[in-house]
Amino acid sequence: MKKAIILSLLFVVSMTIFNSCKKKSTASSSNTNPNADLLDIEVPYTKLKTITGAIPALTISVEVPLTDTFATKVDEYLATYGAGITKDKIVKIAPLSMNATIDNATAQTLDFIDDSVKVYVDAYNGTNPRLVAVKYGILPGAKSIDFTIIDSDIKDYFNNQYMQFTLKFYSKINQGMLANTTFITNIKFKITAKKP
Repeated sequence: MKKAIILSLLFVVSMTIFNSCKKKSTASSSNTNPNADLLDIEVPYTKLKTITGAIPALTISVEVPLTDTFATKVDEYLATYGAGITKDKIVKIAPLSMNATIDNATAQTLDFIDDSVKVYVDAYNGTNPRLVAVKYGILPGAKSIDFTIIDSDIKDYFNNQYMQFTLKFYSKINQGMLANTTFITNIKFKITAKKP
């Protein structure tokens, strides 16, 4: 008899604990997600740029800025990838990944860069560049760079028809870059927008 009472009490206690845990988990799952009304869209972008001038091999290291103009094409991207999103619904645009590669049609490598490259974005002919990516430690003989992305919102730069990306680095002593070197830039952006 005592065993039956003890088992009954254990059953009641365990059911009470189980129900209270169940209620707690239900309450915690009912919290609203502040990002539930947002949609993330990943947009790939590829650009080729041929540098017609050479960088001479010098006995000193000098800062070299390579600037290229990009058409923002935000309306075109939204039409292709946007799932009904309009420009006024955009909350943030941020780079997700970035790579620059020298075209394999040339023997040119990245050996003319001394250690690191920084990437800035700005409005077309702007004066307020924002650092968006960096690469430290470029290996000898490398033809490609995968950048480390710096979390940044570049939405305002997409409001114009064009924007500029600038690669800044210091030249390596006694290393130059051949004329007509073609860079292939691959960038992936994340557009965060309010759901339609």
